[in-house]
Amino acid sequence: MPNLKDMDAKEKNRNNKCILAVWNSGTKGKTETVREFAKLLLATYTNYIEIFPIPASIPSKNDFRLVVNINGLIVGIESQGDPKTGLEKRLLELSDIYKCDLIVCTCRTRGETVWAVDSVAGSRGYETIWSSTYQVVGKNQQQVSNNLKAKHLLELLNSLGKI
Repeated sequence: MPNLKDMDAKEKNRNNKCILAVWNSGTKGKTETVREFAKLLLATYTNYIEIFPIPASIPSKNDFRLVVNINGLIVGIESQGDPKTGLEKRLLELSDIYKCDLIVCTCRTRGETVWAVDSVAGSRGYETIWSSTYQVVGKNQQQVSNNLKAKHLLELLNSLGKI
């Protein structure tokens, strides 16, 4: 049995690929949570290598995709998780073209977007973590909650050894 302390991050997670899906119904802060997660990820791992886009950028509005290499792990982030937007195709691109070890995406709570995550996870050997946004009343409270959720997701992935 190999000593996990002596293995680099890529080797530890080679057979431990993961999709973290942030799910909830429409307009519940999924994209904003993932946007904040992406910002925290880049601020935490400043030695990242840009893969897509170059230069790495996280827009302040609209959906986005980000792919970076962090200490040998390929991390892909896909914020567009609405129905009828081709989520499965985009997840397959992250898996097959970019060879992501970790994919963070958004999706709804039922229907085609959930099936897309399940399909890619099953066919490409990813384990799945499902996590919803915090649901609060009030726009100011929602932003604070989205930011805190992003921090919690990064802490979770670190604690599980995914990053």
